[in-house]
Amino acid sequence: MNVHIRNQPNFFAGMLFAVLGTGFSYGATRYDVGTAAQMGPGFFPLVLGGLLALLGLAIVLHSLIPQDEEVIERTPLKPLILILGAVTFFALLLIPLGLILASVVLILASAFASHEFAWRYALITMLVLIVLCYIVFIYGLGLPIPVWPRGF
Repeated sequence: MNVHIRNQPNFFAGMLFAVLGTGFSYGATRYDVGTAAQMGPGFFPLVLGGLLALLGLAIVLHSLIPQDEEVIERTPLKPLILILGAVTFFALLLIPLGLILASVVLILASAFASHEFAWRYALITMLVLIVLCYIVFIYGLGLPIPVWPRGF
């Protein structure tokens, strides 16, 4: 039987996932696994490692199937930079500006990343997300995050 690897990067990535997942699953057996109803400290690593190993095997098998040549399109940099920048600015501005204003910066900067940007939808999304964030993080979880800037 002659096996031909059609996609070597996927083959080796899948093998890496399978080996790491198997290793984590084996390491988790040193702890009490318990049951699904009463999970022990080894349950989550065992399940997660098993899923990683299965994912790796699926990727390995997929790399062996003959495929048409795939053309990989170039990733547009503008959306990538805008999203990463928005998250970074949110992290930097959360304490000095508070949750509301930092969220405005995050949501509007992220909205500009879309080629379907429209002010109306961006503002509606912003209002809904800010209200939900306030309800979940400030009211529900009681996190000590400033809502507004200190002098506001």
